[in-house]
Amino acid sequence: MNVFPASERRAVRRAFSLLKISRSQFAWAVVSGSLAIGAAVGLAAVSAWLIARASQMPLVMDLFIATVSVRFFGISKAVFRYVTNLASHRVALYGMSSLRSRVYAILADSPADVVTSISRGDLLARTGRDVDAVGDLVVRSLQPAGVAAIVSVVSVTIVAAFSAATGLVLGGCLLVSGVLGPYVAMRGARAAEQAQVADRAALSSDALTMLDSASELRVSGRLSRMEAAIGTIERQIFANRDAAARANAIASAISLGAMGMSVLAALVLGAREVAAGTLAPVEMAVVVLTPLAAFEATQAMAQAAIQLVRSAAAARRILELLDKAQRRHETPDRIERPGEEGLVAENLVIGWPDGPDIAGPLSLDLRQGQTLAIVGPSGIGKSTLLFTLAGLLPPHSGSVRLNGREISALDRDEVTRNLVMTAEDAHIFATTVLENIRVARGDVTEDEARALLAQAGLGDWLQELPDGVRTLLGSDAATISGGERRRLLLARALASNARFLLLDEPGEHLDGETADALIRDLLNAGEPNEGRHRAIVLVTHRLTPLDVADRVVVLSREAGATVVKAAGTHEELLATVPEYRWSMTQEETE
Repeated sequence: MNVFPASERRAVRRAFSLLKISRSQFAWAVVSGSLAIGAAVGLAAVSAWLIARASQMPLVMDLFIATVSVRFFGISKAVFRYVTNLASHRVALYGMSSLRSRVYAILADSPADVVTSISRGDLLARTGRDVDAVGDLVVRSLQPAGVAAIVSVVSVTIVAAFSAATGLVLGGCLLVSGVLGPYVAMRGARAAEQAQVADRAALSSDALTMLDSASELRVSGRLSRMEAAIGTIERQIFANRDAAARANAIASAISLGAMGMSVLAALVLGAREVAAGTLAPVEMAVVVLTPLAAFEATQAMAQAAIQLVRSAAAARRILELLDKAQRRHETPDRIERPGEEGLVAENLVIGWPDGPDIAGPLSLDLRQGQTLAIVGPSGIGKSTLLFTLAGLLPPHSGSVRLNGREISALDRDEVTRNLVMTAEDAHIFATTVLENIRVARGDVTEDEARALLAQAGLGDWLQELPDGVRTLLGSDAATISGGERRRLLLARALASNARFLLLDEPGEHLDGETADALIRDLLNAGEPNEGRHRAIVLVTHRLTPLDVADRVVVLSREAGATVVKAAGTHEELLATVPEYRWSMTQEETE
């Protein structure tokens, strides 16, 4: 059995490189850790010499240096241990921050299906607990290994200076404690630790589902089954933790046995050398008692080996996600049309990657300052079309170009500078109104925020808030109404300097009058504002407010495929498309 396969070694190396660990800071963490345990070794050695020498009742001045050294090593042990904690955790936390930022950056630059293809709970586990597990590689695995190596060499050198044979035995016992014990721990705990990583991710996924959808689960009668499933996962985690603990206990027993053997060997060999006159009785005390402190470093290696396995499993899960994101971002075919302006789709066939075609072929042409509304029955692919136009989903065929360049070939930063999409379930954060608007542009001033809110129809609402734009909002808009939430999202979208705004169902779950007023405000946002013209693409069910849109595209399901049934102004569609006119009549009678 290969305890640590090559694939896991590669995963650890790749993930470790993403931590961007400072070599100098890591070296200082190892050195300070070595000094902390080295102080313990020095304390044991000097204390042994002092006790043995004091029994011979020498002059007090002969013990002065040893007495001061005991105090020095006793104090420095605590000081260096504190410094070690600061240094190692600084390295690890900065590394976790770097890795997490890198993960977020890659995911933000990837198509939307990379994130949506896994559950929210699993995504939270990979960007949270798994990143922490990789960061723990520094504090709980690599740094202890470096400390153990340095302290073992120093301890063997000290003992060998008095007795070469005892130093040789101590070196062998330290190898058993620092290598054989961790090997046994790693071999015994590997399967259990890897299972724990997967089980904890599953637990996070199910727990988050329960928190978000408790009411729906209760109504459908599935809540009790999910609770039972979570209980099963927790029992599996406990069982795997116990299995890993047994392997760790065996490794600890090996380490304690090695320490006992080294002390016993030191007694036997030391007694012979004392009898032979090659070792002083006082020196024998040093040879026997020093190993007791030396094994403190190697005893941590069993847990370090287990952490290596745990970090490798977490690294593999993170890299699977990142590799998928980067593969999805590859765009072999790049179309460029120099001089072309606007958002253009040609012969576009859309759908989720690895899934069937949902709609197409579709062709759209939106120039700066124009407004386009897309309507059609639910489930026909309107939102998927919007995600594809935003470059978040790759088209199955055809092309989407932004100002003449294939949108999938552009860097995500360049896309977001020119185009912004607001989904119907966009998040409202538990912070101030101002900071929620600054999600789109970080330098929005308070005056700009007030103007944007007024433009979005929230001027009167803002005046009623106790602290204006500094008023704190509840988590996910729990303290505001649905209409206010939608208009706040509109203000956020308008805060962006992007010239193209893509908006998904802004009037969903609102009453007809409120939805119509909101949609009209959105479409009017394309009018010149401070010298800027915005292009608006709007997906909606409501037809009444589309009289202010430049163009309306009607999608329909025909022969099993979604196609453009008709396109034109609101008035033209009322005159030429019976289904459109009928839907409009139904809204008027609400």
